[in-house]
Amino acid sequence: MDYHFSPEEFFAFSLRDIYSRQGYSLFRMSRFEEYDFYAGAKDFLTSKHVLTFSNPDGRLMALRPDVTLSIIRNIKDIHQLHKFYYDEKVYRVPHGADAFREIPQTGIECIGPLGLDDIKEVIALALETLCVIAGGRRYVLDAAHAGLVASLVNGDKGGEILKCLCAKNVHGLRTLNADERLIRLAEIPNNLEALSEFDEDTEELMKFFSEEFGQNFRVDFSTVNNLNYYNGLVFRGFVEGLPEAVLSGGQYDGLLEARGLAGCHGVGFAVNLSLVRRLEHD
Repeated sequence: MDYHFSPEEFFAFSLRDIYSRQGYSLFRMSRFEEYDFYAGAKDFLTSKHVLTFSNPDGRLMALRPDVTLSIIRNIKDIHQLHKFYYDEKVYRVPHGADAFREIPQTGIECIGPLGLDDIKEVIALALETLCVIAGGRRYVLDAAHAGLVASLVNGDKGGEILKCLCAKNVHGLRTLNADERLIRLAEIPNNLEALSEFDEDTEELMKFFSEEFGQNFRVDFSTVNNLNYYNGLVFRGFVEGLPEAVLSGGQYDGLLEARGLAGCHGVGFAVNLSLVRRLEHD
C-alpha cells in the first residue's frame, strides 16, 4: 500500500536530513513535564497559557508549550558543544487565537561554548531551511539584535515603544519620545548603515549574510518582539504565500542563565510546520 506524506511530514523528513548531515543529533523528549518547570519560566514563554492536567500520583503536569526549555533542562556540561535537532509538537495559544492548538515543529539548538562560526552555521541552516520550504518561491530571513534594542528601549513606556518598533510605526516612536537611534533603526528597511551600531561580531555576521544572500537576508528591527527570550541576534523567516513567519529564532543566553547555566551560550530556531500545508508544491 502506498503511503502519502502530509506536507508537515515531508518537510520534517527533508529538514531532519539536512540537520543530521551538519552534525546535529536527534533529541527526543516527553510530551509533558511537571507544571512547576514551566511555571518558573513563564517570562520566557511565547504564550503565557500552559495546558495542564492532574497525574494519577497527584502531580500537576503540563503539555509541552516550548521545546527549547525541555532541551536546556537536559544540558549538564556547559563546556561541551551540544547540537540537537528535533521534530516535536508543542501545545500553546498562538498570538491572536482564543484556544490551544497542537503545533508541529522542527528545529535546531546549538548550546555551549559558542563561537562566531557556530552562530554563522545556524543562520546558514535557517536560510537553507527557508529555501527548502519555499520550493522556488521568494523567501527572506529578517535579522536584528535584541540586546541593542533593549539598550534603547527603557522607562515606563518601554512596552509601547517596542510595539511601535514591531509595527514599524515611526510616528508612534516619535510621539513616545523614543531614542533617536532607535527611530533611525526603524525608519530605513534593511539599513546597512545601522550595522555600525552592532558589536563587532554581530556586525561581521550581518555584513557576511547581507553580501552572500542579497535579497534573501535583511536587517529589520521590527523582528525584535520579545526582550525576555532573546538577548542577542534574533531572526524570523518568511516565505511568499504565508501570512506570518514560518521560522523564528535567535540567541538566548539570558534564558540559559535563568535556568542555572550561567556562562553557557545558545542559539537556535524553530519551524512552524502547521503553516506549510498552506503552500502547494509540485
